[in-house]
This record gives sequence, C-alpha cells and structure tokens, in this order.
Amino acid sequence: MKAKPSRILIGLAVAILGGTLPTAIQAKPAQPIVEDVRLRAVAAKFDGAILIGEADGSHAVLPIGADPVAPNAIWRWASITKQLAVALTMQEVARGRIDLDAPVTRYWPDWKSPEAARIRIRDLLMHRSGLPQPDESKPDGDGIPSFYRSAAVSPAQGAAGFCAGPVRAKTPTDFNYNNCDSIVIGEILARVTGRPFDALVKERFGRRLGMRSLGMFGIGGKPTPHVLPIGEYKEVDGLLNLGTYGASGGAYGTLSDLWKFDRALLRGKLMPNDARAKMWESSINNGFYGFFQWIYPAPLKGCAKPVQIVERQGLVAGIELRNYLLPETGRALIMFSRKRPTELGDPWEGKGFAFDLLSKVACR
Repeated sequence: MKAKPSRILIGLAVAILGGTLPTAIQAKPAQPIVEDVRLRAVAAKFDGAILIGEADGSHAVLPIGADPVAPNAIWRWASITKQLAVALTMQEVARGRIDLDAPVTRYWPDWKSPEAARIRIRDLLMHRSGLPQPDESKPDGDGIPSFYRSAAVSPAQGAAGFCAGPVRAKTPTDFNYNNCDSIVIGEILARVTGRPFDALVKERFGRRLGMRSLGMFGIGGKPTPHVLPIGEYKEVDGLLNLGTYGASGGAYGTLSDLWKFDRALLRGKLMPNDARAKMWESSINNGFYGFFQWIYPAPLKGCAKPVQIVERQGLVAGIELRNYLLPETGRALIMFSRKRPTELGDPWEGKGFAFDLLSKVACR
C-alpha cells in the first residue's frame, strides 16, 4: 500500500506555485499522480477543473485556480455534446433503425436542403455534408452570429430552417467542421425514436447511468446556472442563447457525470463493440477524425509505444474543454477551462500542457 503524502507538504508546494488547494473528490487514483497533475496545472496557470478517471471507476476532481470552482460545479459541455449525439446514433445503427449510408430523406422525407437526397448519415457524422455553418451566419452589432442570438430558434427549427438553406458545397465534400451536422442528427434521432433529443439524452444516459446533473439548455428563459468564463470573451459570453446549440453543444453537467458517460463508453456498456469500433474508425488520410471525435495514436512521454486516444474538444465563447478517453487502459482525462486563452495544445504533436498531463495519467 502506498503511503499518502503529507497534506501539509502538498499545501506548501501548491502555495509556492501561487495556487490554492481545493478538495478533490473521491481521490482513489494514485495520490502522487493526482498531486503531480495538480501542481503542473497550477504552474501552467490553468483555471477550471480537471478529472482523472481510473478503469475501476474511481476518479479525482481537481478544481484549479485562485478562486476555484466547486468540485461538483455545473459546466456547459459545448461540443462534447456531440459525443452524446453520436453514441445515440450508433445505438440506433446497432438496432437496425439507422443506416449510415442512407440519405437523410429516408428518415426525414420533407427536409428541404438542396442536397437532402445526397447527404448520408455518415456525411453528417464526418462533417462532409457541405451544410451551412451557423458560426458564419450574419453577425449582429456585438459580433455574435445571428443563429445564436438575434435569429435564435429551437434546434428542431434550426435543423429545418437555417441548416436546410443553401449549401456551401455539394456532398460529399472535404471535412469542414459544422454545427449544423449535429443539429440535423439530433432531429433525425427525434424522428427515428419518436423522442426529442433532450429526452433521449436524459433517458438513455442521465437515468441509466445515474448522471443526475445532466441536462440540455432550453431556447427560452434564463439558462441553468453554470460556470461562466473569467478570461477572454466573458463580455459577450452571456449574449449567446445556449438553447440554439442542441445536439451540437447544448448539454451541461458536472465533470463527474461526464466521467460516468466516458466509463460506460469505455466498458462497452452503451453499444455493441462492433458499433463502437465503427464509431472510432479513423486514419491519417482523414486527419484521424472518426464520427464526431478524433481518434489517434499519441507518442506520450514515458509510454513504451504510442497511446490510442479518443478526443472530443469543446469550445463555446469563453469556455474551453477537452475529453480524452484512453481505450487501452480504461482511463480518462477531462479538462474544463473557464479562462481563455487556455493553450492546452495537441497531444499528437508530442508537446504542450495536455500532452504533459496525458503522459502522467497514461504512462504508469
């Protein structure tokens, strides 16, 4: 049994680096690993929260910053929502209710997109549809794209309206990241299952996995209280209507509840193994992009060979996120930042803040 380091010594080390020592949750991962990650984050002036998840289900949440958030704080999940969307899609694929190579019109016959009969489910999941991009909708006086503010409508209306407008390119096109792809996927799921996307998320993940904090922002009224940014974009952050994002970025919850989803996915509890393997297919030829996530080998420091990583990034205004899954060991590293610029880096480059933390979590 490993002896736990003195909390007095740990506190002194953190104080020397100019940070605070908030309490970690369920710190069953090896304590030296937890403290090493914490100290590296403090030294890098990271401000937010980090979760280390272990294969046995234990985890530690590390709030970092001069005025740290609560360990059980609610965060927007931004584009990590796309991982929920593709998991729901692959569940329907496994049940034979969705065909990846079928056009959208098989499930939504009256969808008005000019390319409706050509865009396949696969094209949406790979961002090869050529659909309009909400981020490029006409900005208002504050520089906010109208899709997310002045022209804000429900995700279902957005899928049928703006996302069905003139395409940027004929399908299939080259990879071009686009929130309309996942917003349309959310509406297809609603039509296939008879349940709106937010209800599917709560029923299949929230209730079944005990993710009590999991929810979806609505189009009207004040958004559910959650962590707000303190760095760049904090002035315009509150101008966004988070309810417009739907399946592209409308989920919220705690880091611990995201870990419940990650662990269920890693353990093969959300879909058959062949469906998960299909979801995680990628190659250097397509930039290692699978279905709504990146899957790539990273040359982490201290590991004998490159480590397979499943990565989902998230970014909405002043909040930046990373969800790293390590399928070979069943571990995960989740990083939620409320202060931009975050400068997390890209692990596949073999350097940077995220690379350092992943090396420490994976290579032991």
